[in-house]
Amino acid sequence: MPAMKDMPGMSATPPAPQARIGTRNRAGLVFTSQVTSNQPAAPTKATFLITGLHCPPCTSTVQGSLARVKGVKSVSVNWNSKKALIEFDESVLPAQSLAAAIEGTPHMMGGGMRYGGWLAFKVPSLTDEASGQKVKETLAKLEGVKTVAVYPQQKSIAVLFAGKGTTSSRTAIDALAKEGIEATNF
Repeated sequence: MPAMKDMPGMSATPPAPQARIGTRNRAGLVFTSQVTSNQPAAPTKATFLITGLHCPPCTSTVQGSLARVKGVKSVSVNWNSKKALIEFDESVLPAQSLAAAIEGTPHMMGGGMRYGGWLAFKVPSLTDEASGQKVKETLAKLEGVKTVAVYPQQKSIAVLFAGKGTTSSRTAIDALAKEGIEATNF
């Protein structure tokens, strides 16, 4: 069966919600006009754990590089915590592609050095390595997930993606929810 986007007149993106507004004339005929809601989706706010930050100027390098990426609304990289708080539009830039942009940032120390971006999630039910195993197994099934690190004391996890792709933070959260595991962006 062909994908919906491959069928004539069809699109992979559902149409925006619509309402019909009608007025009745003296003859009883109804004239309608269509109102379309094009409300943009709320931007995703997420935390990425940044590896490869060797000095405070590295934070400026990563922050400046990400600020120029299409879909990034705001970015703040903290040298002390090694975290980047990023607000971005996942319809334009999925979390996996954003992680690839972090990795693709030229390192201040030269070509042999690299930055990395691990997407962080809060997982309230994470209490130990054993409870983290189900989280790891669930997320390992998602295309593009390379590694999952669990942090039971912080009740959080971090996801390292494999290259550029289309896996979003919502995809990961939904996959965990299907297994009865609550997760939110950190």
